[in-house]
Amino acid sequence: MASETAADHRNVFDYFQARDVPTTSVYPYAPVFPCRVDEYDAVIKRTRRSSDAAQAIAGWTRQAVERGVSVVAPLELNKTNPALIQDEHWVAYPFIVGTVYTASPDQISAAGELLGQLHSATTELTPPPFSWPDPDAESVAEDQEALRKIVAPHAPAAARRLGDLVNRFPQEILPVIREAGLPESAIITDYKANNLIYGADGPVLIDPDNADFGPRLFDLAFAALQFHTEHPPGPGWLFTTEEWSAFVAGYSTHVSLTDAERDLWPLVVEYVLSEESVWTLIESDDWEDPHERAFLLDLAAAEPARFPLPARDVP
Repeated sequence: MASETAADHRNVFDYFQARDVPTTSVYPYAPVFPCRVDEYDAVIKRTRRSSDAAQAIAGWTRQAVERGVSVVAPLELNKTNPALIQDEHWVAYPFIVGTVYTASPDQISAAGELLGQLHSATTELTPPPFSWPDPDAESVAEDQEALRKIVAPHAPAAARRLGDLVNRFPQEILPVIREAGLPESAIITDYKANNLIYGADGPVLIDPDNADFGPRLFDLAFAALQFHTEHPPGPGWLFTTEEWSAFVAGYSTHVSLTDAERDLWPLVVEYVLSEESVWTLIESDDWEDPHERAFLLDLAAAEPARFPLPARDVP
Protein backbone atom coordinates (compact mmCIF):
# COMPACT_ATOMS: atom_id res chain seq x y z
CA MET A 1 0.00 0.00 0.00
CA ALA A 2 1.48 3.35 -1.03
CA SER A 3 1.82 6.05 1.61
CA GLU A 4 0.08 9.38 1.15
CA THR A 5 2.30 12.30 0.15
CA ALA A 6 2.80 15.63 1.86
CA ALA A 7 1.86 17.36 -1.39
CA ASP A 8 -1.65 15.92 -1.00
CA HIS A 9 -2.06 17.83 2.27
CA ARG A 10 -0.14 21.05 1.72
CA ASN A 11 -2.98 23.12 3.20
CA VAL A 12 -2.70 21.17 6.46
CA PHE A 13 0.99 21.92 6.86
CA ASP A 14 0.41 25.55 5.92
CA TYR A 15 -2.21 25.82 8.68
CA PHE A 16 0.12 24.42 11.33
CA GLN A 17 3.12 26.28 9.83
CA ALA A 18 4.90 22.95 9.90
CA ARG A 19 8.56 22.62 8.97
CA ASP A 20 10.77 19.68 8.00
CA VAL A 21 7.80 17.68 6.72
CA PRO A 22 8.76 14.38 5.00
CA THR A 23 7.58 13.87 1.44
CA THR A 24 5.51 10.80 2.33
CA SER A 25 3.61 9.54 5.35
CA VAL A 26 5.60 7.34 7.71
CA TYR A 27 2.57 5.06 8.04
CA PRO A 28 1.20 3.36 4.92
CA TYR A 29 -2.42 3.09 6.08
CA ALA A 30 -3.08 6.72 7.06
CA PRO A 31 -1.40 10.14 6.77
CA VAL A 32 1.13 10.54 9.61
CA PHE A 33 3.90 13.15 9.25
CA PRO A 34 6.64 13.88 11.80
CA CYS A 35 7.74 17.53 11.56
CA ARG A 36 8.41 20.72 13.52
CA VAL A 37 5.54 22.92 14.74
CA ASP A 38 6.54 26.10 16.59
CA GLU A 39 9.27 24.95 18.98
CA TYR A 40 8.02 21.37 19.13
CA ASP A 41 9.01 18.13 17.51
CA ALA A 42 5.56 17.09 16.39
CA VAL A 43 3.50 14.56 14.48
CA ILE A 44 0.61 15.78 12.34
CA LYS A 45 -2.05 13.22 11.50
CA ARG A 46 -5.68 12.99 10.45
CA THR A 47 -8.06 12.32 13.32
CA ARG A 48 -11.78 11.60 13.77
CA ARG A 49 -14.21 12.67 11.07
CA SER A 50 -16.60 14.75 13.18
CA SER A 51 -15.79 17.88 15.16
CA ASP A 52 -17.52 16.49 18.27
CA ALA A 53 -15.47 13.29 18.14
CA ALA A 54 -12.19 15.08 17.48
CA GLN A 55 -12.78 17.47 20.38
CA ALA A 56 -13.87 14.63 22.67
CA ILE A 57 -10.64 12.74 21.99
CA ALA A 58 -8.61 15.89 22.58
CA GLY A 59 -10.32 16.66 25.88
CA TRP A 60 -10.04 13.11 27.15
CA THR A 61 -6.35 12.75 26.27
CA ARG A 62 -5.47 16.07 27.89
CA GLN A 63 -7.19 15.04 31.13
CA ALA A 64 -5.60 11.58 30.99
CA VAL A 65 -2.14 13.15 30.70
CA GLU A 66 -2.93 15.39 33.69
CA ARG A 67 -3.69 12.22 35.67
CA GLY A 68 -0.36 10.67 34.76
CA VAL A 69 -1.45 8.34 31.96
CA SER A 70 1.13 7.89 29.20
CA VAL A 71 -0.82 8.93 26.11
CA VAL A 72 -0.22 11.75 23.65
CA ALA A 73 -2.50 14.78 23.78
CA PRO A 74 -2.77 17.61 21.24
CA LEU A 75 -0.06 20.24 21.49
CA GLU A 76 -1.09 23.55 23.04
CA LEU A 77 -0.62 25.95 20.13
CA ASN A 78 -1.65 29.51 19.33
CA LYS A 79 -4.26 28.07 16.98
CA THR A 80 -7.07 25.53 17.20
CA ASN A 81 -5.71 21.99 17.58
CA PRO A 82 -7.30 19.70 16.44
CA ALA A 83 -8.55 21.71 13.47
CA LEU A 84 -11.03 21.25 10.65
CA ILE A 85 -9.16 21.77 7.38
CA GLN A 86 -11.11 21.33 4.15
CA ASP A 87 -13.64 18.86 5.55
CA GLU A 88 -11.09 16.76 7.46
CA HIS A 89 -9.92 17.02 11.06
CA TRP A 90 -6.19 17.13 11.74
CA VAL A 91 -4.22 17.13 14.97
CA ALA A 92 -0.65 17.92 15.98
CA TYR A 93 0.73 15.67 18.72
CA PRO A 94 4.15 15.76 20.38
CA PHE A 95 6.73 13.49 18.76
CA ILE A 96 7.63 10.76 21.26
CA VAL A 97 11.28 9.66 21.35
CA GLY A 98 11.91 6.04 22.20
CA THR A 99 12.11 2.53 20.86
CA VAL A 100 9.55 0.29 19.21
CA TYR A 101 8.11 -2.92 20.58
CA THR A 102 10.17 -6.06 20.02
CA ALA A 103 8.17 -8.43 22.28
CA SER A 104 10.54 -8.53 25.25
CA PRO A 105 8.85 -9.80 28.44
CA ASP A 106 9.18 -6.41 30.10
CA GLN A 107 7.63 -4.64 27.12
CA ILE A 108 4.69 -7.03 27.07
CA SER A 109 3.98 -6.63 30.78
CA ALA A 110 4.30 -2.84 30.52
CA ALA A 111 1.89 -2.76 27.56
CA GLY A 112 -0.70 -4.65 29.59
CA GLU A 113 -0.16 -2.31 32.52
CA LEU A 114 -0.65 0.78 30.34
CA LEU A 115 -3.93 -0.60 29.02
CA GLY A 116 -5.03 -1.14 32.62
CA GLN A 117 -4.08 2.45 33.47
CA LEU A 118 -6.05 3.75 30.50
CA HIS A 119 -9.11 1.79 31.60
CA SER A 120 -8.86 2.76 35.26
CA ALA A 121 -8.15 6.48 34.83
CA THR A 122 -11.01 8.70 35.96
CA THR A 123 -11.65 11.68 33.70
CA GLU A 124 -14.61 14.02 33.48
CA LEU A 125 -14.21 14.16 29.71
CA THR A 126 -14.48 10.95 27.75
CA PRO A 127 -14.11 9.78 24.15
CA PRO A 128 -17.24 9.55 22.00
CA PRO A 129 -19.75 6.84 22.96
CA PHE A 130 -19.20 3.43 21.40
CA SER A 131 -21.53 2.67 18.49
CA TRP A 132 -22.85 -0.88 18.39
CA PRO A 133 -22.83 -2.55 14.97
CA ASP A 134 -26.07 -3.35 13.19
CA PRO A 135 -25.29 -6.19 10.78
CA ASP A 136 -27.91 -7.26 8.27
CA ALA A 137 -28.20 -10.37 6.12
CA GLU A 138 -26.42 -8.67 3.22
CA SER A 139 -23.36 -7.67 5.28
CA VAL A 140 -23.15 -11.17 6.78
CA ALA A 141 -23.26 -12.70 3.30
CA GLU A 142 -20.57 -10.29 2.08
CA ASP A 143 -18.24 -11.24 4.94
CA GLN A 144 -18.81 -14.95 4.34
CA GLU A 145 -18.08 -14.55 0.63
CA ALA A 146 -14.92 -12.56 1.37
CA LEU A 147 -13.76 -15.27 3.77
CA ARG A 148 -14.26 -17.87 1.03
CA LYS A 149 -12.37 -15.82 -1.55
CA ILE A 150 -9.56 -14.38 0.54
CA VAL A 151 -8.98 -16.56 3.60
CA ALA A 152 -10.07 -20.02 2.44
CA PRO A 153 -7.24 -20.38 -0.12
CA HIS A 154 -4.77 -20.01 2.76
CA ALA A 155 -6.69 -21.60 5.65
CA PRO A 156 -9.86 -23.42 4.51
CA ALA A 157 -10.83 -24.89 7.89
CA ALA A 158 -10.37 -21.55 9.64
CA ALA A 159 -12.38 -19.76 6.96
CA ARG A 160 -15.31 -22.15 7.44
CA ARG A 161 -15.19 -21.72 11.22
CA LEU A 162 -15.06 -17.94 10.91
CA GLY A 163 -17.93 -18.03 8.43
CA ASP A 164 -20.02 -19.86 11.01
CA LEU A 165 -18.99 -17.28 13.61
CA VAL A 166 -20.04 -14.40 11.35
CA ASN A 167 -23.38 -16.13 10.83
CA ARG A 168 -23.91 -16.49 14.60
CA PHE A 169 -22.88 -12.92 15.38
CA PRO A 170 -26.18 -11.01 14.82
CA GLN A 171 -28.41 -13.27 16.90
CA GLU A 172 -26.21 -15.23 19.29
CA ILE A 173 -23.28 -12.94 20.12
CA LEU A 174 -24.07 -9.26 19.57
CA PRO A 175 -27.33 -9.02 21.58
CA VAL A 176 -25.91 -10.95 24.53
CA ILE A 177 -22.89 -8.65 24.83
CA ARG A 178 -24.85 -5.48 24.07
CA GLU A 179 -27.42 -6.16 26.79
CA ALA A 180 -24.99 -7.43 29.44
CA GLY A 181 -24.22 -4.00 30.91
CA LEU A 182 -20.49 -4.69 31.03
CA PRO A 183 -18.27 -2.07 32.76
CA GLU A 184 -17.32 0.78 30.44
CA SER A 185 -14.33 3.06 30.20
CA ALA A 186 -12.28 4.88 27.60
CA ILE A 187 -11.34 2.13 25.15
CA ILE A 188 -8.66 2.49 22.51
CA THR A 189 -10.28 0.01 20.05
CA ASP A 190 -6.90 -0.19 18.28
CA TYR A 191 -4.51 -1.09 21.10
CA LYS A 192 -1.57 -2.73 19.37
CA ALA A 193 2.21 -2.72 19.32
CA ASN A 194 2.71 -0.26 16.46
CA ASN A 195 0.77 2.37 18.42
CA LEU A 196 3.22 2.30 21.34
CA ILE A 197 6.65 3.91 21.75
CA TYR A 198 8.80 2.83 24.68
CA GLY A 199 10.76 5.41 26.65
CA ALA A 200 12.67 5.33 29.92
CA ASP A 201 9.39 5.36 31.87
CA GLY A 202 7.64 2.71 29.78
CA PRO A 203 5.29 2.80 26.80
CA VAL A 204 3.39 5.79 25.51
CA LEU A 205 0.22 5.40 23.44
CA ILE A 206 0.86 7.51 20.33
CA ASP A 207 -2.43 6.93 18.48
CA PRO A 208 -5.52 7.50 20.63
CA ASP A 209 -7.67 8.73 17.74
CA ASN A 210 -9.93 5.68 17.45
CA ALA A 211 -10.89 5.74 21.13
CA ASP A 212 -14.51 5.34 22.25
CA PHE A 213 -16.29 5.03 25.58
CA GLY A 214 -17.52 1.46 25.75
CA PRO A 215 -17.03 -2.00 27.29
CA ARG A 216 -13.44 -2.22 28.48
CA LEU A 217 -13.37 -5.94 27.81
CA PHE A 218 -13.40 -5.19 24.06
CA ASP A 219 -9.94 -3.61 24.34
CA LEU A 220 -8.53 -6.58 26.21
CA ALA A 221 -9.90 -9.00 23.61
CA PHE A 222 -8.61 -6.84 20.74
CA ALA A 223 -5.14 -6.82 22.29
CA ALA A 224 -5.25 -10.58 22.75
CA LEU A 225 -6.06 -11.09 19.10
CA GLN A 226 -4.32 -8.26 17.26
CA PHE A 227 -1.56 -6.71 19.33
CA HIS A 228 1.11 -7.89 16.87
CA THR A 229 -0.62 -6.94 13.64
CA GLU A 230 1.15 -4.66 11.10
CA HIS A 231 4.34 -4.54 13.17
CA PRO A 232 7.36 -6.20 11.49
CA PRO A 233 9.71 -5.69 14.49
CA GLY A 234 7.38 -7.91 16.52
CA PRO A 235 6.66 -11.62 16.12
CA GLY A 236 4.55 -13.03 13.30
CA TRP A 237 2.02 -14.58 15.65
CA LEU A 238 -0.51 -13.74 18.34
CA PHE A 239 0.58 -13.80 21.97
CA THR A 240 2.01 -17.12 23.13
CA THR A 241 0.71 -18.56 26.39
CA GLU A 242 3.59 -16.99 28.31
CA GLU A 243 3.26 -13.63 26.54
CA TRP A 244 -0.48 -13.46 27.15
CA SER A 245 0.02 -14.31 30.82
CA ALA A 246 2.51 -11.44 31.14
CA PHE A 247 0.22 -8.99 29.33
CA VAL A 248 -2.91 -9.80 31.31
CA ALA A 249 -0.96 -9.83 34.57
CA GLY A 250 0.22 -6.30 33.84
CA TYR A 251 -3.35 -5.28 33.02
CA SER A 252 -4.63 -6.80 36.26
CA THR A 253 -2.40 -4.57 38.39
CA HIS A 254 -4.88 -1.77 37.63
CA VAL A 255 -8.17 -3.49 36.73
CA SER A 256 -10.10 -6.18 38.58
CA LEU A 257 -12.52 -7.77 36.16
CA THR A 258 -16.04 -8.42 37.40
CA ASP A 259 -17.64 -11.85 37.53
CA ALA A 260 -19.86 -10.87 34.59
CA GLU A 261 -16.81 -9.92 32.52
CA ARG A 262 -15.11 -13.19 33.35
CA ASP A 263 -18.20 -15.21 32.48
CA LEU A 264 -18.64 -13.44 29.14
CA TRP A 265 -14.95 -13.31 28.22
CA PRO A 266 -15.07 -16.20 25.70
CA LEU A 267 -18.07 -14.63 23.97
CA VAL A 268 -16.37 -11.22 23.90
CA VAL A 269 -13.34 -12.80 22.22
CA GLU A 270 -15.73 -14.25 19.63
CA TYR A 271 -17.33 -10.81 19.27
CA VAL A 272 -13.97 -9.22 18.46
CA LEU A 273 -13.00 -12.10 16.18
CA SER A 274 -16.19 -11.62 14.18
CA GLU A 275 -16.41 -7.83 14.24
CA GLU A 276 -12.74 -6.79 14.07
CA SER A 277 -10.50 -9.71 13.16
CA VAL A 278 -12.55 -10.93 10.21
CA TRP A 279 -12.27 -7.41 8.80
CA THR A 280 -8.49 -7.53 9.29
CA LEU A 281 -8.27 -10.86 7.50
CA ILE A 282 -10.37 -9.90 4.48
CA GLU A 283 -9.03 -6.35 4.09
CA SER A 284 -5.33 -7.10 4.50
CA ASP A 285 -3.08 -6.41 1.52
CA ASP A 286 -0.25 -8.34 3.16
CA TRP A 287 -1.10 -12.00 2.59
CA GLU A 288 1.98 -12.36 0.39
CA ASP A 289 4.30 -10.80 2.98
CA PRO A 290 5.80 -13.75 4.94
CA HIS A 291 5.75 -11.99 8.32
CA GLU A 292 2.22 -10.67 8.09
CA ARG A 293 0.94 -13.85 6.45
CA ALA A 294 2.18 -15.84 9.45
CA PHE A 295 0.32 -13.48 11.76
CA LEU A 296 -2.87 -13.61 9.68
CA LEU A 297 -2.85 -17.41 9.65
CA ASP A 298 -2.44 -17.46 13.42
CA LEU A 299 -5.26 -14.93 13.77
CA ALA A 300 -7.56 -16.98 11.56
CA ALA A 301 -6.99 -20.01 13.80
CA ALA A 302 -7.50 -18.16 17.11
CA GLU A 303 -10.06 -19.39 19.64
CA PRO A 304 -11.09 -18.00 23.05
CA ALA A 305 -9.51 -20.85 25.01
CA ARG A 306 -6.08 -19.62 23.92
CA PHE A 307 -6.48 -16.52 26.13
CA PRO A 308 -7.45 -17.53 29.68
CA LEU A 309 -7.96 -14.89 32.34
CA PRO A 310 -6.13 -15.06 35.69
CA ALA A 311 -7.89 -16.99 38.42
CA ARG A 312 -10.60 -15.15 40.31
CA ASP A 313 -9.54 -13.52 43.55
CA VAL A 314 -10.61 -15.58 46.53
CA PRO A 315 -12.13 -13.45 49.34
